[in-house]
Amino acid sequence: MRRGFTLIELLVVIAIIAILAAILFPVFARAREKARQSSCLSNLKQIALGAIAYSQDYDERWVRYRYPNPYYWRDKLMPYVNNMQVFVCPSRVPDKITTYTYGINYNHLHGWALADVKYPSEHLAFCDNHNALAGCPCQSAYLYTTPGAITLHNDGINIAYVDGHAKWMKPDGAKDPASDRIALHPYHYWPNGNATHTK
Repeated sequence: MRRGFTLIELLVVIAIIAILAAILFPVFARAREKARQSSCLSNLKQIALGAIAYSQDYDERWVRYRYPNPYYWRDKLMPYVNNMQVFVCPSRVPDKITTYTYGINYNHLHGWALADVKYPSEHLAFCDNHNALAGCPCQSAYLYTTPGAITLHNDGINIAYVDGHAKWMKPDGAKDPASDRIALHPYHYWPNGNATHTK
């Protein structure tokens, strides 16, 4: 004679499924974010290569943050990357037309001659940011994470360097208690460690 499952057996199966789901969902979420992180890294690499191509056309000068008004650096690099989606981090897409999700190194690069960049493989050019400019964290108004958010990509952010390569890194700077934003150490903006803004 066939008999069905007892209530206890059904509850045990449901409990096992719930436990497996609780274990696997965070793994899936991390894997999904890892894919977004890779896509974001590719975006930043394309932006950096576009900026290098731009500098070749403009007397070896790095693109400016906003000059002349009202043109931002993104507007000037568009002909070199030819894809608006490149300027949008896949982990933050509230408005794909107007929202900047990457910032340019404003204090220690914008408008510089490439000859002034002594360590191009270590000198931050662009990074994940809440603003179109990523100012040096020695100026506390511009720290890279959004308020209340630790980091975008698995406890880190993506950065593109002047030589065109891009990589993920963990935060190593100070946290601003007023804004709840975390900074990169100033060294990453200007590798000789000089925090003055003279150029």
